[in-house]
Amino acid sequence: MFISFIVYTFFMSYTPGPNNLLALDGALRSGMRGTMHFLFGIGLGFLTLSLLCLIFSEYMATYFESFILIIKIFGFFYLLYLAYSVFKHKTDDEKQNSKYRLRDGLYLQYMNPKTIVYVLTAIVTYVTTQNLSLLSSMSYTLIIALIGASGAVAWAAMGLCFKKLLLKYNSIYKISMSICLILLAFMILLE
Repeated sequence: MFISFIVYTFFMSYTPGPNNLLALDGALRSGMRGTMHFLFGIGLGFLTLSLLCLIFSEYMATYFESFILIIKIFGFFYLLYLAYSVFKHKTDDEKQNSKYRLRDGLYLQYMNPKTIVYVLTAIVTYVTTQNLSLLSSMSYTLIIALIGASGAVAWAAMGLCFKKLLLKYNSIYKISMSICLILLAFMILLE
């Protein structure tokens, strides 16, 4: 069961989603050093969200659908705001004022339905059903946080690898990123 947990966690962490798209955009705007606080925020968000899901897993599983509907609505509007932010981003002149911060990465986890569904599913499916010890359960939550943050770091590194190409076609990139975030918002809302 642990192997399927790891495969599931990697798949969910490395597929495109708000975390990864914004990590790529942040690295493109500010480099890896300028994006580190945002990436730490993502990791901290994954960890705290995993711990909350672990603590409240039975309660959350019971009220899962109404909880997810509320998160979907908040997430929808937050993703639209992020799409607008990416689209309106100017040039290097505003680089200092437009960095993603630690709290942006942290808040994103609590408004990102993909992350919430992913973490809640992982905790309910792989942790609470196995009657694990507290230490083992905590280990699972740490693994979720580490793999989740590593997906965002990988996408940020990818942004650096393709920086010249993406900056050359900056308008197309901004429009594409904004459209991807808008599509994600609608997919999450309509799922």
